Amino acid sequence: MPKTIRHDAHKAHPLVLGAAASPHRFTCDGCRCPGAGPRYRCGACDFDLHELCATATGTASFFFHGQHPLAFELAVDDGPRRRCDICDTVIRGMHYRCRPCGFDVHPICSRLPGATITPLHPEHLVMLTVDGPEECARCGLYCLWRYRCGLCDVSLHPRCLLGTDQTPLNIPKSS
Repeated sequence: MPKTIRHDAHKAHPLVLGAAASPHRFTCDGCRCPGAGPRYRCGACDFDLHELCATATGTASFFFHGQHPLAFELAVDDGPRRRCDICDTVIRGMHYRCRPCGFDVHPICSRLPGATITPLHPEHLVMLTVDGPEECARCGLYCLWRYRCGLCDVSLHPRCLLGTDQTPLNIPKSS
C-alpha cells in the first residue's frame, strides 16, 4: 500500500496511511461506516478513509453477484432508501452499485470471504450464503445474507459474525 495518496473524496490534502495496529475507532468519511485499525487520514481536516475505501477501484466484482460489474460511487443520490445488500445497513456514502440489478454493497462488504472460521461458531467453517429468512444465532433477527454452518444449521448475519452491530468491519483476511 502507498503511504500517501490523493483521493477524489478529499481533494484539499493528501491522505497518509496510519498505523496498522491503531486501536482508535473512527467513522470513515467515505462510506460513513465505523472502523478501527489502518486507515488513510488527513490530520489537518480530521478526515479518515478505511484502507479499502481509499483504494477502491472504479469497478469491482463480488463472487455472489457475477452477472454485472459493480460501479464505484462516491455518494448516494437517493437518500436513506438505499441499503447494503450484504450487511443490511443504510448506505450513506461510498459504495459499489450494480445499476441493472440495484445491488448495492459497501467497499468493506465487497471483500467478505466466501468462508471463514469464527469464535461465535468455532467448531466448523461457515459459508456465506443467501436464501430464505433464517434466524441469526447471535442477535435473533432474521437474515437473508448469512454465514451458515451446513453441519449444525447455524446462521449468523455478516455484521454479527464479523465484529460490530453496525457493519462488518473486522473482516478476516482470506487466503
